[in-house]
Amino acid sequence: MKTAFIVRETHGQWIGDFAAAVRASGWRAELVTEPLADAERAALGPLVDGFVVVEDVRDVAAVADALRDRAPDAVLTAAEGIIATTAQVAERLGVARCPAAVFTLAHNKFAVREKLAEAGLPGPRAALFADPAEAAAIAERVGLPAIVKPVNGAASTLVRTVSTVDELVAAHELLATRLPENADARYHRPLPGGLDPRRVFLVESLLDGPEYAVDVLVRDGGAETVTVVGKPLIDERKFELGMVCPPFGLSGERAAAIRAAAADAVLALGLDNTVAHVEVIDDVSRGPVVVEVNAGRPAGGAQPALLKLATGIDVTAEAVALALGAPPPARGTGLPVPVGYLIVYAEGTGRLVRVEGTGEVAGLPEVLDVVTIVSPGQVLSDDQEIYAVNVLVAGFADLDDLAALHAEATKLVRFELEEA
Repeated sequence: MKTAFIVRETHGQWIGDFAAAVRASGWRAELVTEPLADAERAALGPLVDGFVVVEDVRDVAAVADALRDRAPDAVLTAAEGIIATTAQVAERLGVARCPAAVFTLAHNKFAVREKLAEAGLPGPRAALFADPAEAAAIAERVGLPAIVKPVNGAASTLVRTVSTVDELVAAHELLATRLPENADARYHRPLPGGLDPRRVFLVESLLDGPEYAVDVLVRDGGAETVTVVGKPLIDERKFELGMVCPPFGLSGERAAAIRAAAADAVLALGLDNTVAHVEVIDDVSRGPVVVEVNAGRPAGGAQPALLKLATGIDVTAEAVALALGAPPPARGTGLPVPVGYLIVYAEGTGRLVRVEGTGEVAGLPEVLDVVTIVSPGQVLSDDQEIYAVNVLVAGFADLDDLAALHAEATKLVRFELEEA
């Protein structure tokens, strides 16, 4: 029997989903992880067929050495921060399905901007921002208002909208102060070329239009878009509050243009035999513009459940099949009504003690399912978009209905945090 090794950075809902998809393909699933506490090993034990413990899952040579004698047939992950290094492990072991260099490039948002521009695809004006003294020149080059973000960030970490040069300077100071304190290891490792993500940030022109998400499956050079998901509820931190599939008021023509933009972007980056979660803004003057390409993983949180309800396509199983080189999984049929996805966040920063009220949310008539992603002991922060409680809904009429459902769910869910 073939064996796939799933590399884990921290705990996550996706681990069990990936392991189940590997097993459903008739393979064994072993977990590559850093040292585990006894309780966590006991919780993960039923999900996988074995453990490989290493000191640092980002140490490509050490992970490859730990797996070499086990003759792996595939090495995969959905952990954003280690997708590129896991692909490097797969290359060393001769089981890579997509060049690791593509994932390395995709983790540098400025490099992605340059690559897409080379392919003739539209994008926001962008510049690297290393010195507050350059703020006026960057504002002139990019234009205001603008977005400031980590150059290799994820989960809307410390994304800021600025409208003046003074606000641009303040955003630089904020990121330069907070990113070195962030526990995510990605911010503490230089990018290729020596770029320090704790000191150099990305500034992009602000686009004007609705935002959408598209998961793209790439198999043997061909790109297939799963569907278009609307993101009509986004707060001032750029945190996503509510999504809907199909999007409200989106014509077939606009949906086709958004799908095409997402597919063109992943192919221009050189992705193959993998999946990408792509975010697109349909700008009022420029049309669909790709603003994020999350290469090597499907949508996060409970979005795969949303996509399966809406389309019958299991993007997690599709992603695993692509990583294994296995045949595509069977597909079902989506619901005949719009499906919504609501996200409830904890307020404040601290270590999670417990989440209460999810049963009350599950009892609401429009709710199909409630998925809690976070677990006790996890540190939650206002700086990072952590999908804590995820609510799948149907039976709503319009955006006002969806917003009202989000407000009701937010009132019912209670997070208890303690000082981290």
